[in-house]
Amino acid sequence: MRSALFAATASLLAIASGLPASKNYVVHEKRSEASSWAPVKDAKPDGRIIVPVRIGLTESNLHLGDHILNEVSDPTKKTYGKHLTPEQIIELFAPSQDAIEIVHDWLVTSGIDKSRIALSKGRNWYNFNASIAEVEGLLRTQYNIYSHASGQEHIACDDYSVPQEIQEHIDFILPTVHFDTQIAANPEMKKVRRDIPAYLKPGDPGNGFLPKKGKTIKGPGAQPDAALPFSTTNCNTQITPECLRALYGLPMGSLAKSSYGIVEYTPQAYLQGDLNLFYSNLATNVPSGTAPTLDSIDGGVDQTTTQSFNDNGESDLDLEYAIALVYPQKVTLYQTGDLVEGASFNNFLDGIDASYCTSGGGDNPTYDATYPDTASGGYKSKDCGKFAPTAVISTSYGYNEADLTSAYENRQCNEYMKLGMQGTTVLYSSGDYGVAGNGGINILLPTGAGGTYSTSGKTFNPSFPATCPYVTAVGATQIKPGASVTAPEEACETVIYSGGGFSNVFPIPSYQSSVVATYFKNHKPPYTATQYNNNQSARGYPDVAANGANYVVAVDGSLSLIYGTSASSPTFGSVITLINEQRANAGKGSVGFLNPTLYANPTILNDIVTGGNQGCGTAGFTAVTGWDPVTGLGTPNYPKMLSTFSALP
Repeated sequence: MRSALFAATASLLAIASGLPASKNYVVHEKRSEASSWAPVKDAKPDGRIIVPVRIGLTESNLHLGDHILNEVSDPTKKTYGKHLTPEQIIELFAPSQDAIEIVHDWLVTSGIDKSRIALSKGRNWYNFNASIAEVEGLLRTQYNIYSHASGQEHIACDDYSVPQEIQEHIDFILPTVHFDTQIAANPEMKKVRRDIPAYLKPGDPGNGFLPKKGKTIKGPGAQPDAALPFSTTNCNTQITPECLRALYGLPMGSLAKSSYGIVEYTPQAYLQGDLNLFYSNLATNVPSGTAPTLDSIDGGVDQTTTQSFNDNGESDLDLEYAIALVYPQKVTLYQTGDLVEGASFNNFLDGIDASYCTSGGGDNPTYDATYPDTASGGYKSKDCGKFAPTAVISTSYGYNEADLTSAYENRQCNEYMKLGMQGTTVLYSSGDYGVAGNGGINILLPTGAGGTYSTSGKTFNPSFPATCPYVTAVGATQIKPGASVTAPEEACETVIYSGGGFSNVFPIPSYQSSVVATYFKNHKPPYTATQYNNNQSARGYPDVAANGANYVVAVDGSLSLIYGTSASSPTFGSVITLINEQRANAGKGSVGFLNPTLYANPTILNDIVTGGNQGCGTAGFTAVTGWDPVTGLGTPNYPKMLSTFSALP
């Protein structure tokens, strides 16, 4: 059936072949934004300069990706669960042979001898060396030497052109308008972004997506109630693995027939001593010394040089609860980035998909760490496809949509689509500041990418990748103060507020259109378009929720309370891993992309109808009956979810 689906999809594809009919050149890219680089001299007089030209070919058939993902993820389709192989996905989205030949013929007829032209293994990059004069003639442009305040220099142009007939086959060309040299210390950027945690890399201490620490309850500096026993009678003040099992009907793990991955970004790191302390107090089913399987991407290391809540809190939280809830299933730790450069989401995606390293023009050095890392002590390689994706991947980090360009976000979102097509469930936390952005930062107009940040702005600030329609975004709930563990939860309003709202970049996916329409019909928020994207055609988030308050976590030798959707995402991922294990035991594959099944069967989740996610000087949105931009469809109900997913092929 999988082969039949792939063949049927392939039969829909057609790209016109043949040489370009003319050489009508059109501008392909042009620099318009202000830059801290300035041209200082013409590059041509220095005849010694040879330019390594890289032409990124446009991926084929991305417009069909949503359809294919729906075919293998929609529970009403006969092809549900017939996931594609990585090889089939590469073949499907690789540039067509006609496109490859058209661009090649353009280069040859323009004077670049074919012996100089190399096509990358993934068939999506052309590489050749040329003189400045050759490239200027090829691209109808002028190259200059640009200088940066840091003293670095770069060869670039202000714009370049390509024949109109081949423009659709080219993503972009390097070096051209992109300053693809990462600056270690940009003075202007530091001046603007000094106090805004949204711009830190995912793993940097102080990033607003990291969990929030409450009081210490056992260990140095413990509060007076440290003697309270850990039990389900205290779940309203202290969440433990036992509490989560009671909340969501989870069984103890008993099988090791699936795979679960947790993504961390250096310098975030777990301490084995903390894991052992957690096991002995809160997860006695897990033997002391149990550790995750380390997959080191781009020099990722579980560092112990710096130890603090800001260095260890995230990793300790994610791994302690993931391991406790799914043991004896082995948990994989995707530790990403060296101690010099750090890393971003794209660096992680490179590590599990070799084709992603170069697809869509490759990573963006403005946002992504550049490897090989030439700095002293840096990782001297670049990991592409070094590790396989697990069946479930949870990430407790994020950016604001406005931090990034829409092109960058769409390229990355398409990769999550491809992972879903392979049968991988991708989960992201939705953020901890309600409708405000990472670190509680708001936006002044204009909204969307490029908006200006302010602590007093009133425009809501959605997070990414949570707004990507091909991930499952997880918000946060809490047990009501004084309530029992069996009572209905509410949206989290203790220390953090569940991130949620509507995207300024992504349109509403088909699986969500009905519930969002119902939400606006019955519970239209009292805000205007100046505060959020209220066109009722935008992707809403989160999709689901899980408890995010009062987690007891072992960090740096003490048991402390921790808060955040950083806890919600690995908890929800554990639920899906337990379901995958049962499906594997029945000879079935992983559930893959969750959203179509969840939205088609909302009653398998516990609807949350109270609480809100204030931010930006407003009350934010409110949890209501049905889907809402605070807690999504609700929290896990494992018995119901297992029944639904087990009945699927």
